[in-house]
Amino acid sequence: MADDTERETTATKELDKLTAAFHRAERSLDRARDALHEGIVRHLREQNAKPSVVSRHTPYDRNYVRGLAKAAGVPPVREPRARAADKGE
Repeated sequence: MADDTERETTATKELDKLTAAFHRAERSLDRARDALHEGIVRHLREQNAKPSVVSRHTPYDRNYVRGLAKAAGVPPVREPRARAADKGE
């Protein structure tokens, strides 16, 4: 019985250490992601690169990049095309 308790204590201590390391890595990833998003938005806002160019140099596709820009209030590179009038009008 004592051996089982000791093994469990050893296991839980290791798991606690690994969990703490995991949470540190998550925080580091969050900081890196935030910095990347800020850089993407900055370059789009300053019109240094189009979303398609940004997407080739980041882990995101063009639509995700555009979504980041839209959420940050960055206007589209070009105005949306006018929609054709409905045939009934």
